[in-house]
Amino acid sequence: MAENLHAQNNPPAGNALEVDVRIDLNNENMYSTAPLTGHRHGQLHDVAQFEHRQLQVCRCVLYEVSKINLQNGRRYHAFHEGAYVLPNDEEEQDRIDLLHHIYRLLLGGELFLAPIGANPQRVLDLGTGTGIWAIEFADQYPSAQVIGTDLSPIQPRWVPPNCVFEIDNFENDWVYSSKFDFIHGRELEGCVSDEDKLFAQAFHHLKSGGYFEFDGAYTYWLSDDDTAQKAENCQLLAAKIHEAANKFGKSFDNVPSWKAKMEKAGFVDVKEFVFKKPVGSWPKDPKMKEIGRLQQAQQLQAIQSYSSALFSRVLGWSKPELEVLLAKVRNELMDRSLHIVDQFLE
Repeated sequence: MAENLHAQNNPPAGNALEVDVRIDLNNENMYSTAPLTGHRHGQLHDVAQFEHRQLQVCRCVLYEVSKINLQNGRRYHAFHEGAYVLPNDEEEQDRIDLLHHIYRLLLGGELFLAPIGANPQRVLDLGTGTGIWAIEFADQYPSAQVIGTDLSPIQPRWVPPNCVFEIDNFENDWVYSSKFDFIHGRELEGCVSDEDKLFAQAFHHLKSGGYFEFDGAYTYWLSDDDTAQKAENCQLLAAKIHEAANKFGKSFDNVPSWKAKMEKAGFVDVKEFVFKKPVGSWPKDPKMKEIGRLQQAQQLQAIQSYSSALFSRVLGWSKPELEVLLAKVRNELMDRSLHIVDQFLE
């Protein structure tokens, strides 16, 4: 089940790196400038020295965000290494895009629930991942300048002209010069060490009357008929993920507290919507059956994505130990007699 929260900012009246890193880092020409052959009172020489230093800094940053970080057979982000525990390889990108499709089915084809109006001007997507939400929003709302931020440079090169991506850690202090009409974040449970700070920053960077929508999943296995309790390996995996995440300092347990924390930050008219995602094709309703089929495929990938780094880095499990548990979990997820659901808050 998932939960959707959207809140309105209606108060009484370090720079992000914005670069296209999907380039050939071995191409020396992209760092070169035309030679300066003369100077007047040293000014051109000073400019050349400054540009050289700037290019060297750019080169280092490009290398940092683009270098490969492989662990346990998966690829992870290198920029602010270790801040995020899920991989960013092609397998994970496919899962993110599938999850986006599932959300659109659950939301009746919509990208969000907040009543933002027909002509938003500035929109921020936190933890944009592959950028699929930001791109589709930019296509749907040509009036908006859409910014997607992420630690990983995995977004496509060709995007709508009103959509840009920044390689940035949204947990750092925000320094945007202009405020936003709409700030969005999805499935960021386990990604935030200080939710009070994040929500306060979102409030501060919204225009008066703007909206903040933050979606998150309960990372527990549930069911309406108690059959989820028979999925002992699923329950063990969930418990261990929560244990590791709490030790890591970015809890998966905080989703139910988001509404109160948004209100504490100053938001008003905070609305909370709870959705269920069945895992498997066992529902009788055709729409939920389709969602369940897709969610099962998504979860069969997600269990490895969510557990690999946490189990190895925090709990000290070996890869073979984890794979034995995941094999048992997959068997339970495929068992049609277990009517497991995920819950998310929107």
